[in-house]
Amino acid sequence: MYYAGNGVGLSILVDKALLALVQTETLPITSLLFGPIKLAFLVGWVYLCMYSVRRIEFSPLVPRRHKAMANVFSLFIGPFLLFVLFVADRTRKMQEGEIEFKDILKEIFGSAFKWGEGAGERKIGEESPIELQDSSGRSFSEVYGSQDKDKDSSSEILDLTESIILDSIYERASDILIDPKSNAVFTVRFRIDGFLRTVSQIEADKCAAVINSIKAISDMDISEKRRPQDGAFMAKIPEGNVFFRVASAGVLGGEKLSIRVLNQSTGLLKLDEIGLSKETCNIVVNAIKQSSGMIVICGPTGSGKTTSLYAMLSNIDFYARNVVTVEDPIEYVLPNASQIEVNVKADITFVNALRSVLRQDPDVICVGEIRDSQTAAMALQASQTGHLVLATLHSSSNMAALVRLMELGAKPLLLASAVSVIVSQRLVRRLCDNCKSPVVLSPKHIANFERKGINTEAIMQANGCRKCSETGYRGRIGIFDVLYLDKEIKAKLAGNKLAPGDLKKHGDEKSRSTLREYGLKKVLAGLTTLEEVKRVTSNLG
Repeated sequence: MYYAGNGVGLSILVDKALLALVQTETLPITSLLFGPIKLAFLVGWVYLCMYSVRRIEFSPLVPRRHKAMANVFSLFIGPFLLFVLFVADRTRKMQEGEIEFKDILKEIFGSAFKWGEGAGERKIGEESPIELQDSSGRSFSEVYGSQDKDKDSSSEILDLTESIILDSIYERASDILIDPKSNAVFTVRFRIDGFLRTVSQIEADKCAAVINSIKAISDMDISEKRRPQDGAFMAKIPEGNVFFRVASAGVLGGEKLSIRVLNQSTGLLKLDEIGLSKETCNIVVNAIKQSSGMIVICGPTGSGKTTSLYAMLSNIDFYARNVVTVEDPIEYVLPNASQIEVNVKADITFVNALRSVLRQDPDVICVGEIRDSQTAAMALQASQTGHLVLATLHSSSNMAALVRLMELGAKPLLLASAVSVIVSQRLVRRLCDNCKSPVVLSPKHIANFERKGINTEAIMQANGCRKCSETGYRGRIGIFDVLYLDKEIKAKLAGNKLAPGDLKKHGDEKSRSTLREYGLKKVLAGLTTLEEVKRVTSNLG
């Protein structure tokens, strides 16, 4: 009570209390600031923060306009984010058998302390997961290094280019599109399962350097930015070689680059893996066993014709039969077949190549695509002279394929005697096995299915997860309309009793119905959705 009324006395009491507190807490405060464990933790935290910022700064998947905010965000929770992502990713890989625990330890202790090494830098002798090479086998750094004297800039462009290419491979992209969005920004898009997906936006100056680097390794003129050019390069990855076809064009705002990914590391599919039913597969197999005749695979661009063509070739005994292919480009290497690639500059066209092939004693001739009347005539004649011919053709249906061949100058009598089987196909997206779930149908739809005797328990719907990039689909599968030209159809063709107009109209209507029926079977098997089949078949006609 005495000190409550005395300000001086109260001040003295407070001073003594603070002095006692400081004397008792001096050691803990000193330990907190300079303890070796806490100091090591602080250094590690700062390093992980800087590492996460560096990864974001050089990552092509983070848009430039978001990088500043992402860097600030990483400075606070970067270590936690890196740890969570690392544990989740390694746990998933261990569960799927992709990696073992000893590999994780090797990865941690082998790369955790590479101080001072940025995303755009590599130590001498360190192996990259991808190596880009031109058609002659020269490496990316050897080709592009001569174009840019700035080593740091060249290294950064090398990493950025390799990152885009490697991401496209592991994302199963069929195409890479790099085009200007404005004068300041370029977009990088991947075509995955037939749909375009924007993966990054890159500053115009940096993206122009990426385009020049790809053009340089593709043996294209980097100084020419208006005239369309074509080129090719390859990438070596642990899973195998991946080939790329490059096409450039001058567009408004800059230069556009289209890159087709020809991934041989995925391997060839067999006939029973592309989606053919047992019945239709038997029809195709029996046609392949014949010593002569012609099998035509038709459909629009991107419908999987080349994949089906290679699946048919994989069913042929290359040791017993001499197989020669003419392709543009060669998408898969067949070790025991003779493959010829079209090169217009060297005057190697489909027609010229076919003329030379007929002098090489072939048993099976594969024509990558029938584009003109001369190629069509030679392919049809070869099928009549003891050769089995496999060819692709752009048309909407089986009957439309016959009409298309007539438009290219083929006589109906020649078609009747030469063509054995026509396969019309489309591609539908396959449901992701990780996240698909039974669909909830309305009572009206259930009643319609039950009236037709269809069990709806196996019908699934798309949901979306990390494995399928939240799309609900992963991969594609074919739906087919297989036409075997029997004696009745051949007799009508030979007698010229089928008018081309009526033939195409009837063929489109029948093909639409058949493809929808085929697609419905895939829906009932839980492989795709009703919406996907409707999307693909609604444009037929």
